Amino acid sequence: MAESMLGLKRTCRCAELSEANVGQTVTVMGWVAKQRNKGGLVFVDLRDRSGILQLIYEETECGAENFAKAEKMRAEFVVAATGTVCKREAVNPNLATGAIEIRVKETRILSESETPPFHIVENSNTKEDLRLKYRSLDLRRPDMQRRLILRSQMIQNMREFMAKFLCFAPVSPAVQAAADVLRL
Repeated sequence: MAESMLGLKRTCRCAELSEANVGQTVTVMGWVAKQRNKGGLVFVDLRDRSGILQLIYEETECGAENFAKAEKMRAEFVVAATGTVCKREAVNPNLATGAIEIRVKETRILSESETPPFHIVENSNTKEDLRLKYRSLDLRRPDMQRRLILRSQMIQNMREFMAKFLCFAPVSPAVQAAADVLRL
């Protein structure tokens, strides 16, 4: 069952955290990339558009209710987690946030998900027709996000150049809502 975001505010994105934040209490939100249950510990890799961050749920620290939520999580659940940034015992050099982790105190499952038809990973070998059928999932992949951001930046720079040097004024077709406002 999905929970409310009421009263929650993200303090930072996943990849914005570093060793400089150790000891701080933060709230992060994103998609579950992976969940690993090691008995009394549950590890969750949380992904947002900035990167991946490891969350740790220990029943003695987060309580039975939050631990049960962590055990229930699977790929593409949307979650919010509040906890303390700590140094990791085993640093992962493959991640920008590989030197830190968050020891979760409170978590909310904002949206549950069915198991996706393919893994949301960079350079996926998934067939193109399946990726196109589930385009909204495909656009969550890091390589696709980089392409979208690059495209957006290129168009923004092009419009700025055209407006500044060519006196270009973009004209868009009228929107029905704008037309209704003009009639008032």
